Amino acid sequence: MDAEIKTLASEEIYRNRWMALKEDRILRADGSEGIYSVIEKSDFVVIIALENDEIYVVEQYRYPLNKRTTELPQGSWECSPDAAPEDVAAGELKEETGLSAGKLEYVGYQKLAQGYSAQGYHIYLATQLTFVGQQLDKEEYGLTVKKIKISDFTQLIVNGEITDATSVTAFLLAKAKNMITENS
Repeated sequence: MDAEIKTLASEEIYRNRWMALKEDRILRADGSEGIYSVIEKSDFVVIIALENDEIYVVEQYRYPLNKRTTELPQGSWECSPDAAPEDVAAGELKEETGLSAGKLEYVGYQKLAQGYSAQGYHIYLATQLTFVGQQLDKEEYGLTVKKIKISDFTQLIVNGEITDATSVTAFLLAKAKNMITENS
């Protein structure tokens, strides 16, 4: 099958250690030309750290929103883009929450914003947790951790107080797969 859109030319507009922005000149199947902007970012992980009927969440200041938000722990290793996702999940969990998981279960894989990026994320459920000490990066200044009831997390989603799509999707996928129950 032929591609519905062909790339005629591609130009990198911007790059830093976390992302690249490129602008492609395209040709559509109907013969019309256009421009498509694409953000290139490596895949990341999101971790649902579960202990009994509670999950660990992080709260941090999100500059684009100019406010603190509640999210599930998540991240990537820009300096090690070929690292195995489960290693990244274990590392990010330890870095952000100070927890080590005795068991790390794969939940699934989702795309973040396929309208402008191919970036996706691997979702893990972490259980059998032990506190070993937080190891925050300087970019995570002010990040705090707390445990909340699963039912409270669900209600925060319903109330529109948790708006991070990655956290919402990860949580709901794990629930849909019966990996999380209100009485976990």
